[in-house]
Amino acid sequence: MQWKCVDATDYLGNRIGTKLIDVRSEREFAKGHIPGAINIPLLSDTDRHEIGIKYKQEGRNAAVLLGFERVGPEFHRLIHQVQQAAGSDEIYLYCWRGGMRSNIMAWMLSLAGMRVFLLQGGYKKFRNFLTSQFQRPKKLIVLGGKTGSGKTEVLVSLMRMGVQALDLEGLASHKGSAFGHLGMKAQPSQEQFENFIGFHLYDLNPHLPLLVENESRMIGHLYIPEPLFTAMRSADVIEIDVERSERIERLYSEYCGFPGDLLKENTLRVQKRLGPQNTRQAIDFLDSDNRSSWLDLMLQYYDKTYDHSRADRNPDTIKSISFSWAKKEDSIRLLYESLI
Repeated sequence: MQWKCVDATDYLGNRIGTKLIDVRSEREFAKGHIPGAINIPLLSDTDRHEIGIKYKQEGRNAAVLLGFERVGPEFHRLIHQVQQAAGSDEIYLYCWRGGMRSNIMAWMLSLAGMRVFLLQGGYKKFRNFLTSQFQRPKKLIVLGGKTGSGKTEVLVSLMRMGVQALDLEGLASHKGSAFGHLGMKAQPSQEQFENFIGFHLYDLNPHLPLLVENESRMIGHLYIPEPLFTAMRSADVIEIDVERSERIERLYSEYCGFPGDLLKENTLRVQKRLGPQNTRQAIDFLDSDNRSSWLDLMLQYYDKTYDHSRADRNPDTIKSISFSWAKKEDSIRLLYESLI
């Protein structure tokens, strides 16, 4: 049985209920992969390294023979592993450029009776397709609001109501501030973050508004792709205006339960911007377990940062809406009506 080559749109149009196998090595997969793919390496990181050395020293033929020597005894295990992952007799797969590794796996699986679809150009071409989505026309609306306003929770609520939205902090696994990694899983690589964004943008209707939370250029150690960030900085802003007391209450619940040493460590990460006097005061508050005063001081800093960033925007593009978490349903509804 011969396998079939398909392009990115073919796969994306048929991905529901199908399984996608990435046959590259573990390290390649960790650096970046197509979202939703399962890693079943044809060659391990060690095998690839040793085959690469063989290629440099003795040429292509010797490297190919070593590759078959390593892979041949694993055919049965690989077929069984793919069949278990697929859950059916149909599978999509790819390697780096749609070359030898994916073709060997496709040949092997087709002999085992599976219907195989091979991504043309492999991961490299597919990634180019994903990053091209950053350039697609978008009717961006930025959701603004000071630290502690609950913008991400608002964004998720609006998504459940059918609003198109891009949750950058969710994709980045980081809440944006110097403390944004607390309680979150490890961030993906920059490459994978971009893959996630491109994948989500592909599914969106470009004729409908797209809501995205106001962010700095960096989210943790990741940066927002330039075309998207430029569009965000020039987009209209709907700003939720939440009372400071409500913001303090939300932030206290979210961050003040972490160990004091961890809070001190992350406070020191912004000491250059806080200034020596405020930094000393913040650390003293933590040392005396006065977390309310620590939070109040830190919020003063973040509010000034937000005001400074807000001042760089055209004021005519900013619409402020009063928002109360005590009246969440009414506030969400008012915000929803402003978007449709």
